[in-house]
This record gives sequence, structure tokens and C-alpha cells, in this order.
Amino acid sequence: MHPGFFYQLLLISQFELKQGFATRKGLLSLVTFGVVWYFILLYPLRFAAELLVEEKGLRQYFSFFDFIGFGSLQHWPIPEFGVFWQIALIIFPMLSITLAADQTCSDRERGTLRFIVLRSSRNSIFFGRFAGVMVIQTLLICVTALSTFALVLYRDATLFTLAIPNVLIIILNLILAVLPFTAMMATLSAKVKSAGQATVWAILIWTFLAGIISGFAYYLPALAFFKFLIPGFQLSDLAQLSEWQTLQLAYIPILQSLTLLALGRWIMARQPL
Repeated sequence: MHPGFFYQLLLISQFELKQGFATRKGLLSLVTFGVVWYFILLYPLRFAAELLVEEKGLRQYFSFFDFIGFGSLQHWPIPEFGVFWQIALIIFPMLSITLAADQTCSDRERGTLRFIVLRSSRNSIFFGRFAGVMVIQTLLICVTALSTFALVLYRDATLFTLAIPNVLIIILNLILAVLPFTAMMATLSAKVKSAGQATVWAILIWTFLAGIISGFAYYLPALAFFKFLIPGFQLSDLAQLSEWQTLQLAYIPILQSLTLLALGRWIMARQPL
């Protein structure tokens, strides 16, 4: 490996962070996300958490959340984190597809990637952009998790000690959950010409490919193994788990990410600039 690889990777990651936080487009995206999350936090999340608290306090034999298919919310000792867990498993993979779509494709289309390669290797560009996008998503995940943590303390400050492990496990799991999606977008961005094309292809892979594989697996159970190729196929199972049990499926996004990054690196090395 080139001795300056990690230095180049760090510089490219910093550049990606500046694009995400110091440009007009990046700031507009952050403000939009902040406003949307503010309303999610104060209305559906808080309302559902308060309903869970009341239901536990009344010890009802009939559970409203079991009735609507969200009984797994009750597995978390702190209701706010159970609701946040379900919402975050939907929001952040979707956000990853849009946020990570333009890693190298726009630079290739404009021709600027040729000049960047003169000072950096293709590997450092590919992995540097991927690392930068992952850092941005990690920061967003931490902000949303900590805001939920603040909501918990606002309701009951005595839950501080119990809430800390829940925050840490949720942050770790959400980072793992978005890893394969970011790796998929890095691979697609290395091949297609625009962020729009990368997004369209990602949606096709995530929906139609999943449907095709599931259909074949229904008639030929041996083909169920190919579900491992679909980023996020384990999210529905992950949503049924709580606390440290969620790490039971951690190997799936890790293996998916390594496979997709290896494919993306291969494409990046052979793709004309």
C-alpha cells in the first residue's frame, strides 16, 4: 500500500465533510433534516413513547402496539428508545441512499476526477469519500440518538444510568445498518454518471432484486442464501430485537459492506476517468 494512502484518505474525507457542513447545499440539507427530525421527535416519537408508558402503567391485557404489529416496541426498557429504534431503522437507510449517492460520479462526469487522481490514488479517493460520508451519517445518528436521550431525561431524570447503554447500542447498530447502503452507493457511484442514476439503481436493487430473490427462495429454499446480497434485508428481523440482542445480526452488514467495497474498488480501478 502506498505510504501516503492514509494521509490522502484523511484529506479526501475532510473535503467530504466540508461539502457536507460548510457549503450552501450541505447546510440546506442539514437544516432540512433538523427540522424534519424536530417534528418527528416532538410528535410521533414522544406521543408513542407516552402511550407505551401509560400502557405499561395500566398493565393492560390488550396491547394496542401488539394489535398494530409493533409489539417489539415493548421489548425496550425505555419506551422512547423503542420508538426511536423503529423509526431510525427506516429513516437512516433511506437517507444513506440519497446522502451517499454522489461520491465520485459527478467528479467523473465533470472531468475533475482526472485532476484529483494526479495527486491521489484511486483507492484513496474511493475509500476517502466513503469514509467521509460515513462520518457525516455517524454525526447525524449521534445527534438524533442524543436528542432522544434528552427527551428521556426530560421525562424522568432517574433513567440516566439505564439510558446510557441504550444510546450506545443504538448508535453502534445504526452505524452498522447504514454501512452496506453507503458501500452500495460508493460502488454505484464508481460506475454510473450521476447521483440520480445511482439513486435509481439503488432503489431497483433494494426493491426488485429483493422481490425476485424472495420469490425464487419461496419455491427453492436453497436460494434463500442470496438474500445476504441485499443490503438491509436483515432490518425487519433487527427491528424485533432490543438492546444487546441487536448485535446478533452485526455480521451481516459487515460482510455485505466488505463485499460491496471490494466490488467498488475493482470497478474504480478499471473505470475510465
